[in-house]
Amino acid sequence: MKRALLAAALLASAAWPAQATGELSCGGEGVGIDLLVGHIDVLSISRAVITIGDQTWSSTPESYPGTPITVGQGFEDDRMLAVDFTDENVNEIIGRLRVVKAEEGDSRVAGGVFTFKGKGAFVVDCSEIQ
Repeated sequence: MKRALLAAALLASAAWPAQATGELSCGGEGVGIDLLVGHIDVLSISRAVITIGDQTWSSTPESYPGTPITVGQGFEDDRMLAVDFTDENVNEIIGRLRVVKAEEGDSRVAGGVFTFKGKGAFVVDCSEIQ
């Protein structure tokens, strides 16, 4: 079920061009990161859901069940995206997403690395954009 949600989110994702709001999803072997983002003058992340194996963390556990987390900080431009995730009380950074974006003509790709405390480091693909 989580894989189906991730696949659906990948198809609906929007990393660029900048839009008012959209979904950005990154996935790799055993990991999925789904972000609801707003693009105004700065990157605004309204929701983050992280799945590693059969465990889920969520910045909005009331609507997307999971262990509570907080989006610590984020930055995006036309070449990269960087987001840090903290524990619920913002005591420490527990996850980091670093994505590099490139485009040539009609081709667009985005990918990078995701690390999560106690769970490991993962290569992620964030290229599925619609």
